Amino acid sequence: MYKNIILVLLLSVSLYSADSKDSPIEVFKKQRLQQGELHFSKAQEYFQNRKFKASIEKVLDFLYVYPDHPQTLNAMKLLSESYLMDDQIEKSIQVDLKIHRENPMIEEGLIAYLQVAKKYVKMGKKDEAVDIFGFITKQMFSKKVAKDAEIELEQIKILDSENTVTEK
Repeated sequence: MYKNIILVLLLSVSLYSADSKDSPIEVFKKQRLQQGELHFSKAQEYFQNRKFKASIEKVLDFLYVYPDHPQTLNAMKLLSESYLMDDQIEKSIQVDLKIHRENPMIEEGLIAYLQVAKKYVKMGKKDEAVDIFGFITKQMFSKKVAKDAEIELEQIKILDSENTVTEK
């Protein structure tokens, strides 16, 4: 109930404080952007307070209500982290894969894919992780992420060689 009152007050204040040069459509866009920012900041607050389930719910609401908001990518990353912290690693992987699918040519998309591989390693799915790390090392648009993937591959090789030595 208090949330509704606060939103109505924010709407009222921003309507009266809007520059008279702005069209009603522009005023609406600005208000919607501000409302989305508030919604997203609440999800971040829940995450910081270690209320991961509440953060997940708030981010999912945000993504449903504001699908084209400038914070969408950040919301997706927060959702992945929230799922991970809530011990829902498979859902975290699904979100990271979606980030990569929707942003394959930017560094954030590649970082999300790198996170998928690291989570696969934690789950014991080494072969899938190696495939992803290999793919990332061959891409050309982010040398930093490629280097991180190369380091991860080297660590897997070291662990594999140590395991074969101890088995003998």
